[in-house]
Amino acid sequence: MNNAYNNEQNQHNPATASSTKSAFKLSNNPKKAMQEMMDTIDELRFVYEQETSALLKSDAKTFLSLQDNKINYARNYQRGIEQMLARKEEMKNVDPEIRTKLQDMQADFSQLARKNMAALERMQKAMDRFGGTLREAAKDAVKKERATSYTSNGSMAIDDVKQISTGSISETA
Repeated sequence: MNNAYNNEQNQHNPATASSTKSAFKLSNNPKKAMQEMMDTIDELRFVYEQETSALLKSDAKTFLSLQDNKINYARNYQRGIEQMLARKEEMKNVDPEIRTKLQDMQADFSQLARKNMAALERMQKAMDRFGGTLREAAKDAVKKERATSYTSNGSMAIDDVKQISTGSISETA
């Protein structure tokens, strides 16, 4: 049995990544289907690990570069889960050891997904704070630009006063 869960060589394989763009269908053989589902979980798990690492390092370039594969693997994961649920009775007949292994992988993956979500939430809060800082800096700059200066006798400083011409236009000229 090929187990990509522990096989680092198969993780994040560009050939596999490109194949995720086609329709995802699990094997008709229930045992093979479970193995394919384990491989799918492993692929998505690897992307989540990379994404979480990038978030913790504030590495936006790596984070953004992972998004297409993450979307493709997540779609395959969703399609696989839907297929497994549709074939629930058939899957009950698979070797209990394989079913247990799939359940364990699913539990590990769920834990990683929660960790990834927490990292995403931290990054979102940081971006919100940064956005707030930018807004405040912009407001301060506008206030400073619009500030009116007065001289010691209470009149407006000449340099800040804008002269407006209200001259008339002669229609005879």
